[in-house]
Amino acid sequence: MKLEETSFYGVDSVISAEVLNANGRQQRLIAEGGTLTLSEGNSRLRCWPLHIVRIKTDLSGGGVSVEAGGETLAWSCADERARLALTQLAAAAHGAPAGPPSDAALAALLEDAEPDDTDAERRVQRLAERLARLDALNVGGMLAAATEGGGAQLAAALEAGGVAGSALSARLARLETLTRAAPAALHARSGAARADAAARALLVELHEIYEWLDAPALKDLDSLSEISLASSEGRARALSAAEALRSALHGERTAPPARLRLGAVRERLRRLARARDALAAALARHLNNALIHLANEAHAPAAPRRRHHADLQPYEPFMRWLKDMDEKAHEGLVKVYVGTWSRVYEREVHAACEAARAALAHAPPARVDDLLDEVLTLVESICNAEQDFCTQFFHLDVDTKGEGGDGERSEKSDGGERADARRAAGEARRLRAELFPALEHELVALVAHVERSEPYGAMRALACVGRRVLGEGGEAGAAGAAGEAGEARWARAALAAVAVAAKRGADRAVADRLAALPDAVKQAARKPKCGILSFIPELEEMSAVCEEIFARGRRADLDRWYLSLATAMLRAIQQAEHPRTPRAVVQLENFHRLHACVSALRVPALDALRRDARARYNDALRQYVTQYFGRPLEKLAQFFEGVGEAVAAGVREDEVCYRAAFSKHELRRLLALYPAPEVRKSLHRLYRTVEKHLSEEGGLLQVVWRAMQEEFIAQHVALQARIAACYPGAGLALPLSTQDILDAFSDIAREH
Repeated sequence: MKLEETSFYGVDSVISAEVLNANGRQQRLIAEGGTLTLSEGNSRLRCWPLHIVRIKTDLSGGGVSVEAGGETLAWSCADERARLALTQLAAAAHGAPAGPPSDAALAALLEDAEPDDTDAERRVQRLAERLARLDALNVGGMLAAATEGGGAQLAAALEAGGVAGSALSARLARLETLTRAAPAALHARSGAARADAAARALLVELHEIYEWLDAPALKDLDSLSEISLASSEGRARALSAAEALRSALHGERTAPPARLRLGAVRERLRRLARARDALAAALARHLNNALIHLANEAHAPAAPRRRHHADLQPYEPFMRWLKDMDEKAHEGLVKVYVGTWSRVYEREVHAACEAARAALAHAPPARVDDLLDEVLTLVESICNAEQDFCTQFFHLDVDTKGEGGDGERSEKSDGGERADARRAAGEARRLRAELFPALEHELVALVAHVERSEPYGAMRALACVGRRVLGEGGEAGAAGAAGEAGEARWARAALAAVAVAAKRGADRAVADRLAALPDAVKQAARKPKCGILSFIPELEEMSAVCEEIFARGRRADLDRWYLSLATAMLRAIQQAEHPRTPRAVVQLENFHRLHACVSALRVPALDALRRDARARYNDALRQYVTQYFGRPLEKLAQFFEGVGEAVAAGVREDEVCYRAAFSKHELRRLLALYPAPEVRKSLHRLYRTVEKHLSEEGGLLQVVWRAMQEEFIAQHVALQARIAACYPGAGLALPLSTQDILDAFSDIAREH
């Protein structure tokens, strides 16, 4: 047996022995895992690979020695069993193989150097000599094994190897002879293999061409145009042939150029192209007749609405095929459909608008919304149904030029998808404009009629159409969610233009009201009393009607109209004049009414205007009271003005009475000029003047009279305080007390 095939040192267990060194210290020798370790306590002192260690246990006195790397260590061991174990370990180490060296063995080998091995070449030479000795030992072991009984087997194996080598040499010589005699023999065999491979490749190529150009559905090319498209079986057969034609002709785009150079392939492609043209012509002719026939049936009075959608739906795959294979025929069918059905829808929408106009002539204003809703619902149902049908039937959202050769949609970037979306949207708008050319005109005319037939017709039309456009009612609200996420709905696009026209009409109605403000002022000037200008009640009426009309939307437009009207009215009232009514009365009555109207609306946008109207009303009221009430005790007021000037000049209040101009006698004379009955008469005359100025519709007579009462009391209190300060103890007083004034004003108000 060779050394490399032995187990690792034959030591499978751990051998340990307690020893004493020369200094009498107790140490331990441990053999484990192919290494010999010297330790003392918990410290490991030395470690050697077993294959470089020589252990001797036969020393005198029970001594043990370890020789490794030119170094010899000796110990004494009193344990007989330990010495026996070390003896077995020494025997195993001497017969241990030099198998695959471990890292520890390699490290020990590098450390195993003679003291004079200072040169690397000398050390390599010494290692080579050791390797030669080991090889000699290995060969010796093999020969020893052979002499013990394995030699015969080794000789037999060597003899069998020689015989096999002789046979192989003879075969090689024969092959060389044949090669010299027929040098092309090997090439002949390789040529046959190439011919076979070529034949197989040709078969595969022919099979692919057959599957490409001779599908089972293309067996009867000449009879494709004669297939009946009226039956479901005929349509299925024609569709199968059409798809096969499409696949074959599209395959030309990706076919190898060498295949396209074959004459048979080119001829087959030409024949398929002729069959495609014949089938496209037959499909176009049949669909053209079907479209015209269905349109003629739709003109009948009792014809069901949009029955043609269900009748044309089975031909949808053929329209897809035509758009891909014969775009000219596809466009021609679209024109036929648009030309025939545009007249049908124009007649239907015109009849609905005429019926609505006739009903508006006798309908109350509250019915205007219902009549307009009926027309808009019809328009929405027509537009949405046609959009869904045309998009699906004519494949408006499919771009055949941007598709792959296999008929599937190719992957595109975001920019390409946006371009396709814009193209599809443009095509849809064009088709809608051609299919409903008079739709917007009819609806705008109906809105204009509503505007003329009712004072608030423009507002009603705007609210009704606006709800449809914004998706708050009708089919636009139900189907509009899809339009918001995807393509725009035709109904919304059509009604958007109508909403613009309605908004213009409403703005025009408001503008007319603004333009009529100066005329209202001029008209009021011809009345005996100015009273409330006519545009303020009109604003109240408009707000009541419009709040009901726009209860469900378009609040911004209404608030904008309120603001523009109220602002203009504020300016008009400020500038208004009347020949027989004081300007202050015109302003206080109309500012008060305008403030009440604006406050009732509770619109945040009008808060600033409401405060402005209130301030102007207060100013006008104060101006009127000051102007017409004045100072009923005029001479007394002038007398005490002089008293006030004297006091201001430095005269003491209790000394003013000693001046001749402000004496007690002079004050008694002036008080005698204003007896209580005379004051009451002057108040009666003042009330009649106020009553003459103010109007009944303004309702401010009592308000103004109370303001005058407060003004009179304020003057009375001031005069009484001056008398008490300047003429104390003189027994002088005004002809009326404060309570007398209150009673007088109340009695006069009750009398009138």
